[in-house]
Amino acid sequence: MSAIVAAVVRDALSSATAVTALVGSGASFRCYASYRPGTSLPAIVLTYGEDRDLSPSHQRTDQVRRLDISIDCVGETLAQSRTLAEAVRVALHGASGTGRSSTRVFEIRVLSCSTEFDIGAEGTEPETHITSVRAECTYRSPAVSPVTITDPTGPIP
Repeated sequence: MSAIVAAVVRDALSSATAVTALVGSGASFRCYASYRPGTSLPAIVLTYGEDRDLSPSHQRTDQVRRLDISIDCVGETLAQSRTLAEAVRVALHGASGTGRSSTRVFEIRVLSCSTEFDIGAEGTEPETHITSVRAECTYRSPAVSPVTITDPTGPIP
């Protein structure tokens, strides 16, 4: 399920005019799951973290989950990465609705922003500024349908 929620977050970014003005749109939308040094900048790199039950129940009937997301806004200059990060923050903070496969997103909440300078690996990659926007996405997942575990060799004593 988290792969669908990850796609919904990407869809939210690709539909924000302020974001697409900086990183392109459609087939030219520079939003990746991993960064490639040859990529035109600015660009967005999405990293998905822990996907967990929000309030686990003993009967496992809960469907509300939370996915941690790191949105790295990579730019040639500090101003470029911070401008993109602000556009991402404005577009995502408080976003909600229904996405792919009727996935219900209750809220995307931006938790923090931080900036670092990457000097590149061994001088072969370009130097970049990275502003990371950390967010969490609260959504409804499908109901669980656990299997009954049985011993294939016979009854358990």
